[in-house]
This record gives sequence, C-alpha cells and structure tokens, in this order.
Amino acid sequence: MLLNNNTLSLLRICFILSIPLISCYNVKERKVSPRIKSSIFIDSPSSFEIFKDDDTINIKISKNDNIKKKIQNSILIFGQDQDTIKFLNKIDVKTKGRFVYGQNILKFKITYSDNSTESYSRSVVIYPKEEPKELDYKIIKILPHDTKSYTQGLLIDNQTFIESSGQYDKSYIRRYSLDGRKIENEVKIESNLFAEGIAIFKNKLFMLTWKSKKALVFDKKSFKLIDSFKYNSEGWGLTRIADELVMSDGSEKLNFLNPFTFEVNKSINVYDDKGKVDLLNELEYINGKIFSNIYGEDKIAIIDPLTGRVEYYINLEKIMNKRNYNNIDVMNGIAYNAKNKSIYITGKWWPSIYEIKLNGYEFE
Repeated sequence: MLLNNNTLSLLRICFILSIPLISCYNVKERKVSPRIKSSIFIDSPSSFEIFKDDDTINIKISKNDNIKKKIQNSILIFGQDQDTIKFLNKIDVKTKGRFVYGQNILKFKITYSDNSTESYSRSVVIYPKEEPKELDYKIIKILPHDTKSYTQGLLIDNQTFIESSGQYDKSYIRRYSLDGRKIENEVKIESNLFAEGIAIFKNKLFMLTWKSKKALVFDKKSFKLIDSFKYNSEGWGLTRIADELVMSDGSEKLNFLNPFTFEVNKSINVYDDKGKVDLLNELEYINGKIFSNIYGEDKIAIIDPLTGRVEYYINLEKIMNKRNYNNIDVMNGIAYNAKNKSIYITGKWWPSIYEIKLNGYEFE
C-alpha cells in the first residue's frame, strides 16, 4: 500500500505524541525494592572516629522506635584481645592498653526480648597521644660510598658492611670494608629481580625483592644461594628481632615473619600522634627499637616494636648538601656499629656514608 506525504506526516506526529505515554506507563510499572530498616542505631562513636590511646570511648546504642521488641542485653566485643562486656544501651571503654594503633572494629551482639539476636559493627581509629621527640646528632666520620650503588639494605657483620643494591638487571649484594675502600665479596642478582632489604639470621643472609614477592637466602660468608621463599606483598625493608624477621612493604605495617617458613606471625601498625606513618623502608633493629627510613624523607623513625608507636624522629635534612650532586636519590640505609655505638647513614647513589652519634639517646 502506498501512502501519500500527508498520511506519512500524520503517522510521524502520532508516533512522537505516543512516546511520553509509553514512558509514563513504564515508570508506573517499575517496582522499587523496599529499604531494609535497621533495628539498632549506633549513636556513638561515629564511624572511623579518632581517639588517642588514653581516651575514653563513649558507646551508646538506641533502638528504632518502629521495632516493638525490647533489648534484653548487648555484648560489646573489642580490642586486641577481643574483650567482651555486657551492657544495655551505653557504656564507657578506656582505650589505654586495649586497642592497637590504627583501625579497630567494635562488634555488637544484641539480644532482644524474644531471644532473637542481631550483630552490628563500628570502626574506630586509635592514635598515640604522645608526640615523638626529635633527636639531634653529630657526624663522627664521612666515608666513601659507591655512587653506582642504589642502596636498599645496609648492615654490619664482623666489622664489615653488607649492602644490597637495587634496579632490574643491576642488583647485587656486596661485602666491603668499613672504610668503604675494599670489596671482599660480591654476587649479582638475577636480572629480573630488584634487590631490596637484607637481614642476617643463623649465618644466613635473607634478601627481599621489590615486586617479585620472592625472598632469597644466601650463605652469609660465601653469598651462595641456598634457599628462597614467597610472600604476598611488595618487599621493602628487612631486619631481625630475636628469632623473627621484620619486614616492611611500603605501608604503615610491619610484619613479623618466621624465618624458616616466611609465614607472618603477627603485624603492627606504625603511628605517631598525627596518624599513620607509611612508606617505611630500610629497617635496622638497635637495642630494642626499630629504626626505619621513610621513603622520600630525610628522617628516621624510631619505633617501639611492641606497639608500633613512633617514639623519636631523627631529622637528617642537613646531613648532606644535595645541591652539590645531580644524580643522587633518596636517603636509604641504616647500619649499627655495636662496637662504636654509632649509626651509619647513606642513600641511593650517594657518594658518602655518614657515621653519626645521637645526642641525648643512649644505646645499652
């Protein structure tokens, strides 16, 4: 059938006018899911509210007025030991010694008059109250350092340095004299691995890699590769405390590892009074404290390994005039000389290693 132009125009107009009707019909037919109403409101604390480690958390819950059943009792589960406290609708909880630094989850189990139960949770964040003290230092000696070394780990063993140097296809571990002049041993690392932090445990040298999630284990004297382990994060810094290795991954977290399996035994979160301290890099355990470089900053954090609290900062911004050098990278490298009770500091591609002593800080 042939249609003339007038008929076609009329059909087009009718079709256009019908579109809103079709749309309205579809809107009316659309079904909306009813919202699930909460029986309980957590009035306080607010979500991710920040408390200091000597504060009191005022906890208060209330029942939705539309819910007929009554609260029979409430149980609060909280803290690093998962303590439990019974209460009705409000209670005060002291933070001191009961929470870890960082995020903590308060869990609520509510029992109603009909014996039904519901569970709720609320996260809070704990900071240390005490501000870290700042330590000054004096330079004892300046030693030469290989400007081709992209320092990732540094330690002293039998009065010699062991250093790991990073970069793909350029990584190595090296043992050299404390005056920085004599290389005693050096081993290249596989070209696809980026060397990171190192630590010694039972005559073995452990070395992390950056993104390969692989730790290499060498005989510390010969540097012969004898074992390897896998882990689930990036590898940054490494040190040893007693029978555990302590590893950083670039976050605020330090993982304590079983050196025989590389399984994580426990973790701590590193915080100061202003919040989390992340980008933790090269590590050195010295007389009961963890000393850590902070990537991109010329300062060292001194950390309580039991709690993660930063107790001191060493500000090293003025240790070297960087304007005199074009091809240097960030500070990285901490080694402790127990004989001299001094610390050695260097960085990636730095021309010098600085032996320093801390003012007002005693090593046992």
